[in-house]
Amino acid sequence: MFDMKKIFQLINSELESLPATKADARLIRFRILNETYGVRVDFIEEIDSPARFNPKSNPVIFVHGVDYADDREAVADFILPLAEATGLGRSRRTTEFYLLTWNSMLFSRGTRDRVSVNPLKRLKFYLAASLWWSRFWRDAERRADEAAHALAGFMEVCFDRGLAPAGVTHSAGALVWAGAMKRIMASRPDVATGLTSPGRWWNLQPAMPDEAFCDQGDYAAVAALYARGRQANHVVWFSRMDFILGALYRFARKAPAMGQFGARNRSVRQRDVTWLTMEAHGNNVLMRLPGNFFARARRALRVDARVLGLV
Repeated sequence: MFDMKKIFQLINSELESLPATKADARLIRFRILNETYGVRVDFIEEIDSPARFNPKSNPVIFVHGVDYADDREAVADFILPLAEATGLGRSRRTTEFYLLTWNSMLFSRGTRDRVSVNPLKRLKFYLAASLWWSRFWRDAERRADEAAHALAGFMEVCFDRGLAPAGVTHSAGALVWAGAMKRIMASRPDVATGLTSPGRWWNLQPAMPDEAFCDQGDYAAVAALYARGRQANHVVWFSRMDFILGALYRFARKAPAMGQFGARNRSVRQRDVTWLTMEAHGNNVLMRLPGNFFARARRALRVDARVLGLV
């Protein structure tokens, strides 16, 4: 019997463990292969420190959002469907692919496995957890900041080698990328002034406040850096019907999400994909909802992948 008393005990245990939870960010180099029966992702190596990072050409770094325990989940839920939709593995460009993976789980794996046995248990658990949703989300943001610190170290190596890393981020991955760029701009005048190209950023359904790129926003300088020049260096995708950002994010942050309403700073290039993706948020690993974001948006994904020079 999974009664409410046990649910609240489980939630209390999760809350107590939050301060000790670490991002444990890791950089994984991988290969995307197109085969007869679909796309395959091959692990190549884990790069455990910036000192060992030696990108050769056109590095593309993927950063996933919340509720991923490891790189295998992120590959299956994020990279594979995106690669299938855009044809990344068929690109003629000399490109190296990386995944910045971090412990972004809102709840521990044990709790997630326990409550996912059936829909009723999951619904009861999430309804009860919503009373403390802001604490769970704020802790995920803390770990995103830790991951940003790690990512900044790898990106600096790219800039040192004269390479401009391209970022493909989803949901809370936007916080990681923006946080990393903010750190780099503070320490490198060449990047902050635009003397060194910041690269390109494909910002899918960002789980950040819609005013984050405005003048008083946390990442106004980052958005302004990507807005320089005539090239399409930064694209934000948003869906007004995005269930996760419209319900869970709004409840946790008490602010509208950029991934639902777009950036309030209208100088940022944006694509409204509401009628393509509807309620879907990625492949919805968080709530296991039906709907595949990447399959629904296949045509638009291919267009912007070309615009950003990824294929």
